[in-house]
Amino acid sequence: MSMLNIGMSGINASMAALNATSNNIANAMVPGYSRQQVMLSTVGNNVYGGGEGVMVDGVRRISDQYEVAQLWNTTSDVGFANVQASYYTQAEQIFGSEGNSIAAGLDLLYASLNAAMEQPNDVALRQGVLNESRALTQRFNSISDGLDSQMRQVEGQIGASVKEVNALLGTIASFNAEIQSAGNNPPLSLLDARDAAIDDLAVIVDIRVVEDSQGMKNISLAQGQPLVAGTKSSTLTTSPDPNNPKATQVTIQFGQSSFPMDASAGGSFGALLDYRDNSLTESAAFINELAKTFADEFNAILREGTDLDGNSPDMDLFTYDPSNPAGTLKVSSGFTAEMLAFGKDGTPGDNENLKDLVELANTEFTFDSMGITTTMGDVFASKIGQLGSASRQAQMSQDTAVKLQMEAQSQWASTSGVSMDEEGVNLIIYQQCYQANAKVISASDQLFQTLLHSI
Repeated sequence: MSMLNIGMSGINASMAALNATSNNIANAMVPGYSRQQVMLSTVGNNVYGGGEGVMVDGVRRISDQYEVAQLWNTTSDVGFANVQASYYTQAEQIFGSEGNSIAAGLDLLYASLNAAMEQPNDVALRQGVLNESRALTQRFNSISDGLDSQMRQVEGQIGASVKEVNALLGTIASFNAEIQSAGNNPPLSLLDARDAAIDDLAVIVDIRVVEDSQGMKNISLAQGQPLVAGTKSSTLTTSPDPNNPKATQVTIQFGQSSFPMDASAGGSFGALLDYRDNSLTESAAFINELAKTFADEFNAILREGTDLDGNSPDMDLFTYDPSNPAGTLKVSSGFTAEMLAFGKDGTPGDNENLKDLVELANTEFTFDSMGITTTMGDVFASKIGQLGSASRQAQMSQDTAVKLQMEAQSQWASTSGVSMDEEGVNLIIYQQCYQANAKVISASDQLFQTLLHSI
């Protein structure tokens, strides 16, 4: 091969390298872009023992699949931790806000009962008890409303996640089909786009990815349920939960097979199911149990007494719907201060039954939702402590997950990311190579001209 042709091959190689470098620089800020590199090889020796130039074998995408998998795993952990931290913080605020404190409301109610001890027939003092009773029911209602709001929020996110997952699975399966049809040279931008879609999926669920011999990526949940197999994708469906009308069940449909999804799905989706089915359910059960205990115990003692007129009461102070005690708890409509049964024998100034009401402050009850036996005020304080501890743990887990993700991102960037300093140096080197090969061509032309003039 002549010097001219060798120089031309060098020019072409330098231009290909410059194009790849320029593309890297242009896409340096694009999330998920993997650095590209031109692959070159030397053309074999000619009959004179010299080389015949350089050949551009193609452009490769710099990507370490282990580092990518680590990045996806940490992304799932961050998705899980973010949801947990958010909802536990909300729950702590719902129970811990001053206006919702059942313990504080009980203290105010007991204080009003104690105030009436000396003058149980004083209507103003009786009205104070009735007012504090109403205020306490509103605290129960507020907590219940807050938990119901969380349930609606969780369900909304579950529905949105199902739609997003289905869209991503379809997109990834389509990318697989395009990559398969492209043969051995799929567009590098297509590979980046598929990895970006998988990264979005990893936020929502914890996935495992395996690439087959045709370059297609097969995806499953960590527990093995299939999501994408070649060009086929699963579909997530929702249906009402027969055990909880407020909740939905999620199922994976793959061909003729179906698999239930639970908290083990990981990612933000698994965190939603985990929080809904555990902490949120337990919190709702607790506040309902406490509301029922409070109302039933007060009503039971009042039934044993006599009202201001010396009559046995014919109406309970508190009423509620058994299916939702905390949300529906209220003072019975038409109940008046005179109807409070503070006495036992009907005589004026009798406060014997009032003493029993006051004693409820120190009475211990067994709360199955918490697994402890204690007073109503103390069990509420225990619940706040439990939620506070869970919230702090969730925030610590979030901090840890974010740090691990940053480390994985840094490792990926060190291999696949674009270094502007490195690309800047490459740009100078490839430019000099281009200029040097141009001089080879010029020298070849000068030699040829000299040869022509010597003939």
